[in-house]
Amino acid sequence: MKKQDVMDSLLELGVKRGMLTWQELNDAFPAEFFPLDELERFLGLLEDMGVKVVNSGDKRKGKKRLA
Repeated sequence: MKKQDVMDSLLELGVKRGMLTWQELNDAFPAEFFPLDELERFLGLLEDMGVKVVNSGDKRKGKKRLA
């Protein structure tokens, strides 16, 4: 999977759920393939889109409520 495909998939998932976990980001952005500045730009994009990044145990906090 190409870098852009990975970022697009994560962005779509994050927007849908309203959050991503740090573990999901770590799995998708291994340091040896994604430079830190690239990850920081992606984190800024997530923030701009209203997507929170949470610890794995905090998954429920990022979910949007319906009703």
